[in-house]
Amino acid sequence: MVKLGMDFGSTYTIVSVFREDTGVLEILSLGEGLPPNIPSVVARGKGETLIGFAAKNKTGKKGYTVYKAFKMLLAVTDPGKLAERGYDEENNPVEITRVFIEGVLSQVLESLHETRIDQLVVGVPEIWNNSLETLGGKATLRDICKGLDFVDPEGVKVVSEPAAASAYFAHNYYLITKKNFEGNILLVDYGGGTLDITLSQVTTSDRKDGVNSMELKVLERKGAGENEEGRVGEAGIVYMETVMDWAIRRSGLTDGEAPEYDGAFYRAVDDLEMELQTSMKKIQNVFEEYGLDYPEELNEEEFAEIEYGREEVSVSFGLLLEVYNEVIWGVFDRKMDEIMDYMDENGIDYMDGSRDDFKIALVGGFGNFYLVKWQIRDKFKLSHNDKRQENIIVDKAGCERAVSLGAALLAADVIGIRSTADFSIGMWAYDIDKRICMNYAIRYKQEIEVDTVYYARSSVDGEVFVIQAISGGFDKFLINLGSDDKLANFGLLKEKFAKKLSNVVTNQYHTAVVGFSVDPSNVVSVHVRDYDLMKGAISEEDHVVELTKFNDLFEVATVGPLPR
Repeated sequence: MVKLGMDFGSTYTIVSVFREDTGVLEILSLGEGLPPNIPSVVARGKGETLIGFAAKNKTGKKGYTVYKAFKMLLAVTDPGKLAERGYDEENNPVEITRVFIEGVLSQVLESLHETRIDQLVVGVPEIWNNSLETLGGKATLRDICKGLDFVDPEGVKVVSEPAAASAYFAHNYYLITKKNFEGNILLVDYGGGTLDITLSQVTTSDRKDGVNSMELKVLERKGAGENEEGRVGEAGIVYMETVMDWAIRRSGLTDGEAPEYDGAFYRAVDDLEMELQTSMKKIQNVFEEYGLDYPEELNEEEFAEIEYGREEVSVSFGLLLEVYNEVIWGVFDRKMDEIMDYMDENGIDYMDGSRDDFKIALVGGFGNFYLVKWQIRDKFKLSHNDKRQENIIVDKAGCERAVSLGAALLAADVIGIRSTADFSIGMWAYDIDKRICMNYAIRYKQEIEVDTVYYARSSVDGEVFVIQAISGGFDKFLINLGSDDKLANFGLLKEKFAKKLSNVVTNQYHTAVVGFSVDPSNVVSVHVRDYDLMKGAISEEDHVVELTKFNDLFEVATVGPLPR
């Protein structure tokens, strides 16, 4: 059986497999001699469609349209924003993502001499859970992967990237110490499109023996990286784009104006990315020599010359620092403060470098950048022999590939995840006295089992709450993405989904109990059971209606306080 883990990244994608016969985790590539970091790029033109390395090489080439950052645009529906990134109705982010994932996985299968994937776990940013617009990204990816002919649809799971990476580090701890890890892992995942800072708790359960008894639960998350002003994120991509933007302006080639974000510009960004990746030691040496308090001296030190059009544009170390301070530093510092506040409030000791039950791991391609590492070392006062980073890292490459490796462990059920609700959900309806009732069935951060039905219950006696569907159906929901139960998003269902729920209550009294279940990709199903008002009995027949991702579900959604 083929069980794969995939880190579908904004800039690079990595696929891994856990060999159950040998217990070895292995990174896969698209072919012999190719590196495992597959560029998340699709190119179309001259009658062909290319992915990965071949597609990236077409950046700026005449006759080709190159698509990047499509992962972070999956939830965007504004045609103007999509057009700014080169997308149109036919070549939209969903279609380009499908083409890319199908191409990557089919080539991986060919390299394994296999024809079918039995289990596929894909990692997505934790920040996708922070808004109604992006919450549907997990469902979109799930549907794309389930629709591939060579993938078992029942074996597809979409999980948070930090949870997958934390599973990998917990696994490393077991391999190194021969003991299960018990404690907290603070994972800082800085990639091309998003920053995810996630606190997880790892405990030992009676699920299985040995390493397989570890289970991971996400306690808190903070992050950044939404689509803003036509750009993607507050992470690696926008950092590199801004460096080149400022460098070109200051070169005089555009008379101080912003350059066109065209093929020549993105080719220059690609070249800058390559310089950053291959010059990590050089960057470290220069910044350690000068420190971070002497920007004038750093401005005189050239980092690289990048070709833009037919000209060479100089990028100094001072510019690398200046853009970092402007674009990255404040966001990163604020989000770290937020997670520290949570740990302070919950009594988690995160500043003691002698503790073995609290670990800090920095992952993601942008997480390898010296200034990112410096900022987190300074924030947590990390020392050379700090136990907060011991026994979880096998090698530096593993940090960059932790999401993919952890996803492969989850696909093979080596480590389990205890699911907590990413949102509260309930029903706007009437009780049997025809009073408006607004009860949550699932509450934010409640520990839940996926595909298990949770019914709205009375806050007085805990019994299931009986509601009256005046028209025999429902068209309004309660959704709350935070911990304040007094606030909610009121969602009016779009017509096609309202029709699905228009006649589900069939008894003469129009009374029922309503429950909700959530699959691993945050796709919600509504469960309705008729309630016989005269007998006080709940029907055993369960009307189940699967809905869809949230950004396709609602016609309108407003935020307001729940009425008393």
